[in-house]
Amino acid sequence: MTGWLLRRGTDALLTTLCAIVALIALVQFLPGDPLTAIIGDHAVDATQRAALEATWGTNRSPMEAIGITLANMVRGDLGISLATQRPVTTLIAERLGPTLLLGALTLLVTFAIGLSLGLWSALHPTTLRARLIGGVTLVGYALPSFVIGMLLVWSLAGPAGFFPPAGFGDPLLAMEASPGAVLLDRLRHLALPLLTMVIATVAVPLRQQRAAALATAGQPWVLAARARGVLPARLAIQHVWRPALTPIVTLMGLWLPMLVAGAVFVEALFGWPGLGSLIATSTSQRDLPVVIGAGSLIVLLVQLGSLLADLLYRIVNPAQRDA
Repeated sequence: MTGWLLRRGTDALLTTLCAIVALIALVQFLPGDPLTAIIGDHAVDATQRAALEATWGTNRSPMEAIGITLANMVRGDLGISLATQRPVTTLIAERLGPTLLLGALTLLVTFAIGLSLGLWSALHPTTLRARLIGGVTLVGYALPSFVIGMLLVWSLAGPAGFFPPAGFGDPLLAMEASPGAVLLDRLRHLALPLLTMVIATVAVPLRQQRAAALATAGQPWVLAARARGVLPARLAIQHVWRPALTPIVTLMGLWLPMLVAGAVFVEALFGWPGLGSLIATSTSQRDLPVVIGAGSLIVLLVQLGSLLADLLYRIVNPAQRDA
């Protein structure tokens, strides 16, 4: 197990390094002038532009940019934002909390609903309700997340006004408001982004759980338990659901970074002050240090999620522990 973990960790480290190098190189070819974020509409002559390019490093070749950026990353320095003149690490730290909040709740709600409905659909595969569940969730998965979000804003935040259409909190909320009022305000602003993410993603764990449970339901031990008259609830949980958890555990590990990277459009649509909206804004402004810093964080999360998924698979599957 230790040897496998060292080999797998080395592979993940090399893959992360290659991905970050590719990201830095590709970002250099983004269209537009990165100095626009600094000079705006002000007129500058050639001498001033050359000085700004030298100061901010926008005139570096791709190879030079890769070497300098990697050296700075090793020291924990992600650079300074061209648009805000603030450290990139500070910007990411400020935005990471809302993203993790949205992602963690999405993961919890999506898997709770997906696993429950997937197991129920596997135990009742021929019923009309199971087919409706599969069809409706598949439609949600097929629709782009921003389309789902706009429909929810139109139906729940438009004329009805049940939920705020955007933002992280009410700016008009009194500073002396009680903790309960603040919590309720946060939950109201969280409702639509969370619902959008759940509708867009719940089909994946549902279908994975349904397929795994269907494969397990035909196994001899399940048939024997059913013949012995085991209660349906115990049959579903102990004999069908637990053996079918292996692919779900690995999926959960891979799902963690996807929730951070996949919320770009949702955060931008709802004005959610998270990492996704930061990436969208920085890309449009060609704020290269922020794009590289946030993108590198996502690359790292993807590799950690993949490593966690492989590790959990070996833990829950004894046949793989000594492989």
